[in-house]
Amino acid sequence: MLQLIHMIESAALVTLAILALSFLGPRLDRSHWLKGGVTGLIFGLTGLLSMAAPIVLAPGIVVDARNVVMALSAGLGGPISTVVTGAMLVAMRVWFGGAGMVAGIFAILVVGAGSTVVWFVINRRYQGRLNIGGLFALAAIAAATPALLLVFIPNLSGKMAFSLLSLLVPTNFVAVIVLGLLFLGDLQRRWAIAAYGESRLLLQAMVNNAPGVLFQLKEARLGSASFTYVSAGVKRFLGIGVDELLGDPTHIERLFSSNDLARVREKLQTSASSMQSWVMEAELAVRGGGKVWVRIAAKPRTDPSGKVIWDGSLFDITDRKRMEQMKNDFISTVSHELRTPLTSIRGSLGLVAGGAAGELPQKAASLINIAHSNSERLVRLINDILDIEKIESGRMPFEPIPVGLHPAVEQAVEASRDYLLERNVEISVVDDAPDANVYVDPDRLHQVLTNLLSNAIKYSPEDGTVVVNLCRHGGNLRISVIDNGPGIPEAFRSRIFRRFEQADSSATRQKGGTGLGLNIAKAIVERSGGDITFESEPGIRTVFHVDLPEWHVASEGGEAGKMPVPADASRTVLICEDAEDVAELIAENLQQEGFQSTIARNVAAARRDIAAKDYLAVIVDLDLENEAGLSLIRELCDATANRGVPVIMISASIDDAQRVLNGSAVGVVAWLERPRNMEELRRAASVIAARLSQRRPSILHVEDDDSLLEVMAAELGEEMQVVKARTIAEAKAALSRTTFDLVILDLGLPDGQGACLLGTIPSGTAVIIFSAADAEKDVAKRVQAAMTKTRTSEKAIANMVRKLAFEHREKDAAAQRREMGAVK
Repeated sequence: MLQLIHMIESAALVTLAILALSFLGPRLDRSHWLKGGVTGLIFGLTGLLSMAAPIVLAPGIVVDARNVVMALSAGLGGPISTVVTGAMLVAMRVWFGGAGMVAGIFAILVVGAGSTVVWFVINRRYQGRLNIGGLFALAAIAAATPALLLVFIPNLSGKMAFSLLSLLVPTNFVAVIVLGLLFLGDLQRRWAIAAYGESRLLLQAMVNNAPGVLFQLKEARLGSASFTYVSAGVKRFLGIGVDELLGDPTHIERLFSSNDLARVREKLQTSASSMQSWVMEAELAVRGGGKVWVRIAAKPRTDPSGKVIWDGSLFDITDRKRMEQMKNDFISTVSHELRTPLTSIRGSLGLVAGGAAGELPQKAASLINIAHSNSERLVRLINDILDIEKIESGRMPFEPIPVGLHPAVEQAVEASRDYLLERNVEISVVDDAPDANVYVDPDRLHQVLTNLLSNAIKYSPEDGTVVVNLCRHGGNLRISVIDNGPGIPEAFRSRIFRRFEQADSSATRQKGGTGLGLNIAKAIVERSGGDITFESEPGIRTVFHVDLPEWHVASEGGEAGKMPVPADASRTVLICEDAEDVAELIAENLQQEGFQSTIARNVAAARRDIAAKDYLAVIVDLDLENEAGLSLIRELCDATANRGVPVIMISASIDDAQRVLNGSAVGVVAWLERPRNMEELRRAASVIAARLSQRRPSILHVEDDDSLLEVMAAELGEEMQVVKARTIAEAKAALSRTTFDLVILDLGLPDGQGACLLGTIPSGTAVIIFSAADAEKDVAKRVQAAMTKTRTSEKAIANMVRKLAFEHREKDAAAQRREMGAVK
């Protein structure tokens, strides 16, 4: 029983030493020498106390915890600790003296040396981190040492030796293991805390120096949240400290514009209900009056209380936005500064090549043709590059409508007509799907078809034939473009739809092309819900297939197969008449002659109508509102004298009316006396129609490039009366003086955007936008045609102008012929 008490006392002493070392450990880790010295001192004192109260087994034979203390001191403190503890224990044993002194000193030295070796191994292999293996090695040394003592005690009986070993071996082994595990647990805890602190500092440093801001938001109320965490990088980006943002939830809101703040609240509200991540871009105001663009992304989750928390990030994208703006500016510059002069160059060369400057010598004509051909090539390159940029940025406009497949193909064939003549190639269209329709953007489909046709023509042999086959295939409509050219090499087929790809460099020189056309065609077809594929037999033929979903057109009433028809834009006559029945009668007679009418019941209404719109003619009752018609007719004559708008006068007394006006009725083309003579009215309308049919169509060309103005005027020829305006101001002045049949409008002008003129151009005047920049959707819908420089030839523009300008004149001439027949 006494032995057990002594063993417990010794274990308690070592435990206290372990606890003391654990308490001092973090402070001792800063110095190797200090740690070794203090550890050795603590274990030395523990050993002395244990040796002072040993277990006496026999006279001269005592047992204590010195081996356990020595093993732990060396294993935990290293060589310095071993020396300090060993010196203290050896000194104590020498002071005790007795027969077992030599054996005791030997045990102390053996355990110290062996444990020090274990410490070196641990320090070398495991960076000084004690593990279970090392602990077992220390325990084995402490347990095996008592067996060596038997050498120094030769007269020890077998029974006594057995008692000694049975007590010391297991107790030393278990004591080292148990007490070592106690220290090891605390050591691992300290390692974990240190590692956590280091990782936290590392993470904090990374977060604070990251190229962005990390934040955490907590839902405050519906559509609103406040910060619970913001990384220190916010100071660099927004000039606001973390404490400011956390202390004032409304601070960040003041950085947003009202629109962006509303978007943020909407996203928070939607995300809180759907638990979906959200992303947005916004412009924030920063201290000092600057602006930054940021990209905000956040992912929601719920905390234990059920509140929504968003973990998110904020990145500065100002440079990206600036680069996008620079790119847009560059594209705009390319569009205007290259397209406009190229249009003039191509147009001028085309006119000269076509004989507009007279017959040229053969050598000069050959050089002109070379220049014209290469200008066309350069135009295609610029258009393709701009298209690629629009596709990448998602800004290529797509306005799908039901389109007849056969008419679309015919238009593409017609557009390729010049190239056909140049290559002496024919195109044959085989339609196995008559009346088929697709739902696509007609301009984009035209672009795909002309690209495929130009490639097929380019690679066809001289005097060859390109076949375009329309059919139904696999539930879709298939357009197949077939040529009998050299085919596509096997090695090139995997790259055929990539950008700037050509089968070989010689093809690029001989055939021309940018290597972008098929890439653009593929992007357009896929955007339209279709697919583009190809087949090729080297030396025999190549076939490109465009598959598009079929569109079954149906009107509101369920009638299928009819396409939308544009509304008629006939010119209108203003009738200034206060008698309702008479006004209706005049309108009905004018309608029979193909004229539309607007009725003004009084002078005020007439003035408003005349100010708001240009009319084909004005019919005025001179007796309107007690002779108020006299002042109105003078206003009309003054206002319409320069614009050539004819006036028809109605009065009870024509002579009196003419005398009162005294020659100031310059624009009056007919005087009708009461009672109203409708036959005379129709004849007056015929006079107006005759005037319109006899004059040259008048064109206002609004363009700031002088060379292009000259080219277009030459292309239109003498049959058109062309007025030139180089600025918006000049165009407005011309529009105020004259009513034009058609306006050709450039969007980019020195003093503003040409689109602002659309509101001042009379509704009865046709408008063609011809600009380096593509017209926006809302602008293109307000005009008869929107064409892009370099994409449309000057000849095509001239043809469109003639068609629109002569449209009304032909209609008026037909009306005149009907009137003449009625008179006869």
